[in-house]
Amino acid sequence: MTFTSNHSDLKQINRLAVINLVKTHPGISRADLAKRTGLNKSTIGKLVQELLDEHWLQEDHTPTLLDGAGRRPTGLTLNGNVLALLGAEIGVDYITVLACSITGETLFNSTLPYLHGDMAASLDQLIELLAHAWRIMDTMQHQVLGLGIAVPGLVNALDEKIIDLPNLNWHDVSMADALRERFAARKMPNIPVTIINDANAAALSEFVFGHTQYRRSALVHLTIGIGVGAGIITEKGLYRGFNGWAGEIGHSILQPVNGRLCACGQHGCVETLVSQRALSQAVTDDEHLLSIDALQRRLAKDDDKVKQGLNTVGHYLGIVLRNVANILNPETIVIGGPMSQFGVHLIEPTIKSFKAHTGRNHIQPNIQLCEFGHNAEALGAAAAILSQHVEPMGTPTHLTHQGLLR
Repeated sequence: MTFTSNHSDLKQINRLAVINLVKTHPGISRADLAKRTGLNKSTIGKLVQELLDEHWLQEDHTPTLLDGAGRRPTGLTLNGNVLALLGAEIGVDYITVLACSITGETLFNSTLPYLHGDMAASLDQLIELLAHAWRIMDTMQHQVLGLGIAVPGLVNALDEKIIDLPNLNWHDVSMADALRERFAARKMPNIPVTIINDANAAALSEFVFGHTQYRRSALVHLTIGIGVGAGIITEKGLYRGFNGWAGEIGHSILQPVNGRLCACGQHGCVETLVSQRALSQAVTDDEHLLSIDALQRRLAKDDDKVKQGLNTVGHYLGIVLRNVANILNPETIVIGGPMSQFGVHLIEPTIKSFKAHTGRNHIQPNIQLCEFGHNAEALGAAAAILSQHVEPMGTPTHLTHQGLLR
């Protein structure tokens, strides 16, 4: 969506401003909306009524007394009861599909193992799960706004075509088109579909639905599984880079001499040292890939190889985070993806290494585990759909939160 200066576009910008203010200030009144946007009360009244009718907003009738006499004006919040979002993650060895409300409440969630070798069969399995989720939403009388899909690799920001998923060996795929064909074959509705890198999606889960939504601050989310990616959030939202490839930190070089061969064809990439595969190799001394569950079971039995492997992965991860902090200076660095399930066993050696490599550098971001665990990527893909509705590409950035007088 590209905005110009006509009446329709100006109205849409003002709608976005109202939705965003209600989202970030739950319980805000119509009078406060008018003050913050600079729009007159009549215009705010019309916009709010439209958004109430369309189920974007609802009134909060909880009685609250003002400091002085009388009751507080009726507040407004997002309506999580009607509009819904579908999100999916295509992992290396699993597919997750969830549905959530526009407030981030999970309405449906399912994860299935799969073999990624046959792309057509993989997409058919994804469609089966999506069709099931859609039927449940239809039964619950939820209106689905769209579908977001997170994938582990490069996605062109302009046309959302998949360029390269190295750990799946999928290349040059128009996934959205392939899914729409399958939707039509199943007589499913032709809902909007967006394809997004999994690390970007995970970052959006924090920015759109996490605690960060109430303070738009710089954040970097590292998704660590079989691969490694980074989603970068600025105060203006997701940073994609020139063509959408920003954050491919997993393929930056960490061990240029005698480094292991990476799936991308280079040697010594970050993901050869900081990943599920790196931990598996430390435990088995071969190329056999252990699942996260298998590694956790061994850790529960106090397996020394797993503990030492996590210490080694944490050591290198701390160096990566030191570099991220120096280059991007985020307020928060979030550790997510399947490897985050090791919790303190990963985060403690990581922070120890980070501090050891800090020296006199006083850049000290908050380092924490992700808020949404293994659902972060699918939830963030759903968040990408919500963002397209409330902060679409082409919206004047300085107007999305203040509105535009007309």
